[in-house]
Amino acid sequence: MTYKDYLAHYFAIPDCLIFLAIAVAMTTLIYVIFFYYAKAAYKKPEKVREEFISLTERFYELIFSGCSIIGFMAIYYLINRFLTDRTFRPIWDTYKDYLLLLLMIISIVMNTFMDHVLVRIKHLDRDAMASIRLIGMLYMILIFAYIKLIYEDDNYDMFIAYFLTLMVGRFVYFDASFKDFLHCIKQAAANFPILIIALTYLGAMCAYGYTSGYLLKHNGVITNIFFTHLYMVVVIVFMHFIPEKLIKIEKDR
Repeated sequence: MTYKDYLAHYFAIPDCLIFLAIAVAMTTLIYVIFFYYAKAAYKKPEKVREEFISLTERFYELIFSGCSIIGFMAIYYLINRFLTDRTFRPIWDTYKDYLLLLLMIISIVMNTFMDHVLVRIKHLDRDAMASIRLIGMLYMILIFAYIKLIYEDDNYDMFIAYFLTLMVGRFVYFDASFKDFLHCIKQAAANFPILIIALTYLGAMCAYGYTSGYLLKHNGVITNIFFTHLYMVVVIVFMHFIPEKLIKIEKDR
C-alpha cells in the first residue's frame, strides 16, 4: 500500500467518524469520573472546581506529552518506510540519525504548542507540570513494554534508547538535587490514577481499532498508537470547554 492508500483508508467514512465518536464518549466518561471524584473529595464548591480543573488539565498534559513523544517516532518510521525517491533516499540513509535527534527537539516544541496554544494549561504550577510529565515518561515506558514484551516487536529498540535520552534531558538539570528529584517522584505518584485512566482510554481505542480493522497491523504499532493519540488530542481541543461549563452548571444550582 502507498501512503495515499493509507490516507484513503484512515479517512474513509463512516469508520473515521465511529473512531472519533468512541474518543468523544471516552473523554466524556473521564470528565464524569473527574467531576464526581472532585465532588466526593471536597465539600466547598471552590475546592471542587479547583480539583476538577486540576484533574482535567493533568490528564490533558499527559496525553499531550505522550502524543508529542510518540509523534516524532511515528514520523521517523513513516519517512523511513515511504521515502523511495532516489535523490533523497541516500541523504536520508546518511543523516537519518541526526534527523531523529532534530525530531526529538521538535517534539518538545510541539508539547509546548499543545499545552500553551491548542489548550492553555493555566492552573498547574511548575511542580505539577514536572510531575505529570514524569508520569508521561512512565506512560511511554509502559507502551514500549507492551510493544517489546507482548506485541513482540524488536524494531523499536533504537527508539527506546533515544527516548531514555530525552527523558534524562527533560528531568535532569545542572542545579537539580536528589531531594528535588524525590519531591518530583512523590508528586508524580499522586497522578498514578490518571496514568491508569489514560492507558485504559488508549487501550480501548486501540482494541476497537484492531478488532474492526480500522487500525492496520502492518502499518506499524507506533504509527497506530500515534494516530490514536491524534484523535484523542483533537477531541480534547474541541471538548476542553466542558469542565468549566459543568462547574458553572453546578454552581448555578
